Amino acid sequence: MTEPDAPSLDQLLASAGAPGDLAPRVAATLGEQAAARLAADPWLILSVPGVRPEAADGFARSVLGGTAGPQDPRRARAVLAWLLDRAALDGHTAQPADVLCSALSTLGFGDPAGALQAALEEGDMLAFSNAVEEEDEEGDGAGPAEEPGGASGLMISRERYAFAEEGVGEAVQRLLATPEPLGEDWERLDTTGDRIHSELRDTVGAYGLTLVATAPGIAKTAQIAGFAEAAAAAGVPVAIIGGNAASVRTLNRELGGTELTVLSVREYLASLGRGEAAVPEQRDASDEEAAATESTVETPESETPGSDTTEPATETEAEAETAEPPAVEFADPQPGLVVVSAAHQIDAEDLAALLDAVPEGMRVLLAGDPAEPGPAGPGQPFRDLIETRSDALLAYTADGRVPRVRAADSEPHPLTDLRFSLREGELPPPENDPEKRLVIVPVRDASEAVARAVQLAADSIPRTFGMTPDDIQVVTIRATGEAGAETVTRALRERLGTEQVRALTAREAMGGTWPAAVVVLDGPSSGSLTRALVYGLCGLAERHLSIVHGAGSALPQAVANVPDRPRHTRLPAVLRDL
Repeated sequence: MTEPDAPSLDQLLASAGAPGDLAPRVAATLGEQAAARLAADPWLILSVPGVRPEAADGFARSVLGGTAGPQDPRRARAVLAWLLDRAALDGHTAQPADVLCSALSTLGFGDPAGALQAALEEGDMLAFSNAVEEEDEEGDGAGPAEEPGGASGLMISRERYAFAEEGVGEAVQRLLATPEPLGEDWERLDTTGDRIHSELRDTVGAYGLTLVATAPGIAKTAQIAGFAEAAAAAGVPVAIIGGNAASVRTLNRELGGTELTVLSVREYLASLGRGEAAVPEQRDASDEEAAATESTVETPESETPGSDTTEPATETEAEAETAEPPAVEFADPQPGLVVVSAAHQIDAEDLAALLDAVPEGMRVLLAGDPAEPGPAGPGQPFRDLIETRSDALLAYTADGRVPRVRAADSEPHPLTDLRFSLREGELPPPENDPEKRLVIVPVRDASEAVARAVQLAADSIPRTFGMTPDDIQVVTIRATGEAGAETVTRALRERLGTEQVRALTAREAMGGTWPAAVVVLDGPSSGSLTRALVYGLCGLAERHLSIVHGAGSALPQAVANVPDRPRHTRLPAVLRDL
């Protein structure tokens, strides 16, 4: 008697009543053996974007029948991974174990600590002591409980994020330990154009890794681009990298006419032979939106602190069409310099890959603004590097901190003054400016917000400042919705009669600057506002900023009371434990 054929993926999904369009996503996530893997562990379907615990439980009952139960260790492993992946979408590389246990309890686990322990023994997750974080927050030096089955004092991380943050820490130590002399050319570097250049020359000349906290002013990218250009002019081989697509575009505009080639992180890695495998896959925003709208079990908001509702970055058409990047060659044995702008927009995995790829003896300059929102992906490595002091680094620096230079910008400009005030939690009333460099346009609803944004970008700003549509970027808080980027893009294209213009989400725009920007703050998006986000949005323009303001009192309240969406990360502990 022959055994019946194993059910196909379509048959498994159909028998559970799954939607017909789910199969391609399942196959893309679980591979060619998706059907066999799901037959052995049906809760693996929870790793597919858009699937939630309630749906996964129903699928498991369909596959396993009466043997499927809420305490199944396979369920614990899958649900814990789902919770960590949801946290990663909000920028966390780790989560406190007690928060995870609370969420597991809500999802029907009678012994959440036991379920957590079982999942750690079998899954691709790691547990770490939370002692440093507790000491920092409480100041009493009390050690955490670290019993295997206990939740207190532990942080749980996916292996990939744990290894990435450890990789950043190891790269920091390597770069500080192995700088090569930059030679006589470095001493001839022209520092007459900008005060920051002389401080950077001295600091970069002394250390293998330097951080620059860029200033709130409008010259933040120009300063870094100017330093890279001066270094190249002095004969030092330079690679210049943009932290995201927006910063690459801005750097290309700043360095137009020079011989410097601006690379993305991916392009730089490819130029060194690291290829696509060195950088994790970008998350698909459409998958995340689908996950956010599923009508199945939702983790309570209180269980996922710091949830950020701004949209993650998506690959632009320009990035998709990027040709094979040019090779960056450094003369041997003369070392060179890697300059990274908008480093605060690089997540933990990408920064680990970038720093690990830097050849021995090379020096790295990471420039960014820790007061702006962090990257689209998990982690906040630039901010962590800026803020962390480690006794382990005393062997390389006098104060145990990564060497840094703080760029000051005293150039009088309404946008610079606004950003300085916002950074301190103040929202000053707009000043009377005959040059109209900052304009606030109040609106009543989303439809009026779209209409005014289009009118400003297509008519008022070009007419007043002599700009073309390419000089003006419209930015919204979200991709979808009545005043989202998709809606504004359609309205702009209809008004301008062209398909080449596109509104960006706040997440996509961070890290870049444009001659003029129109920022749309509509009412439904007001819950997403933070001081860091408003500060970042007000730094997108160089000459003129229009704020289409429909957020009401949520705007001043966010600036005063909501500094940023906090992220749980382990990099500070990694740096201290080097």
